[in-house]
Amino acid sequence: MSHTHTTTTTTTTTTTTSTAETSGTVKVTFIVSVPDYTPKNDSIYIAGDFNGWNPGDEAYKLQKRDDGKWAITLEFPRGKVIEFKFTRGSWETVEKGKNGEEIPNRRFVFRSSGTYEFTVYNWRDYVEEVGVGEHTVTGNVKTFKMFIPQLNRTRRIWVYLPPDYETKEKKRYPVLYMFDGQNLFDSATSFAGEWGVDEALERLYNESGFSLIVVGIDNGGDKRIDEYAPWVNGEYGRGGEGDAMVRFIVETLKPYIDAQYRTVPNETGIMGSSLGGLMAVYAGFAYPETFKYVGAMSSAFWFNPQIYDFVKNSTSGPVRIYLDWGTDEGDNPTAFAESNEKMVQILKEKGYVEGKNLKVVVDEGGEHNEYYWGKRFPNAVLWLFGG
Repeated sequence: MSHTHTTTTTTTTTTTTSTAETSGTVKVTFIVSVPDYTPKNDSIYIAGDFNGWNPGDEAYKLQKRDDGKWAITLEFPRGKVIEFKFTRGSWETVEKGKNGEEIPNRRFVFRSSGTYEFTVYNWRDYVEEVGVGEHTVTGNVKTFKMFIPQLNRTRRIWVYLPPDYETKEKKRYPVLYMFDGQNLFDSATSFAGEWGVDEALERLYNESGFSLIVVGIDNGGDKRIDEYAPWVNGEYGRGGEGDAMVRFIVETLKPYIDAQYRTVPNETGIMGSSLGGLMAVYAGFAYPETFKYVGAMSSAFWFNPQIYDFVKNSTSGPVRIYLDWGTDEGDNPTAFAESNEKMVQILKEKGYVEGKNLKVVVDEGGEHNEYYWGKRFPNAVLWLFGG
């Protein structure tokens, strides 16, 4: 159960034998330093395998000390391995590492009573909102917050506008909606490096005049799996909110974007990777009147195999579909490739023809990460929108 990352600093003080120790348990005092930007009215919690990973358990709330650090004393069986993380009350506010990276669960074996010091370097919500490290946004990229009535949540939205948007006041543009918005434009907010969508589109414009508005929707962190799967995966017990997320784009976000910007409303595409690829295919067949173009990279069809019959039984679909995957995806590249090849076969049985309204790319050596998705992005959008 890993939720974020941080570097661990631990210091043990002198210990003394206590009643707890003689009874086979140890009393441990956690002393925690937190970032200076931590809101002064927030509380700090410890969550772990010892409390069901409850991120806001009042029984595990730390107390603030006069020196600004936080402390809690807990009792554990001596020698037991525990896993834990620090939060501000939810997984959206869990700790992250020095560079804003995800960290594995902290693991510790407490063999004697004593005081142990830890450092929290960043919090997830601040890292994802502001970013850590150098910002790499290129061109005209705007962000704003939007409420998702279909899910009763709020999310950051990114809008990339082409280089000539401000100067060609009568020109209208097709729009591509993309999942995992925080990974598209800025390495400071990305999970493991950005796609470089902004740099790619700036280059395409300079080379050929290709223009496209891209709207990125941030994923919901720990809610990503639920929001990016149309059906519940029984094994994981996650998913099922995918249709609500797509309806947010169709019913709420797209009308707003069409009203605010000079779009071509019926020239709309949707694209994502991994679960985002699954979502893009679902969106294209659930709402073909909205999404004319579908781009699905390294799609995690295995998570919701219901997608195969859903596509097979759909009476209409998108005008163009782009599918790709790498030959080195995940722990079982062969199975991953087969899950995507199965979708290709279904599409062909429905009448899609490679080279005409279906493009399939197999990236030799391609892995399951943002670098490879970004590398394939330019050719994908050129094929989807350039024809």
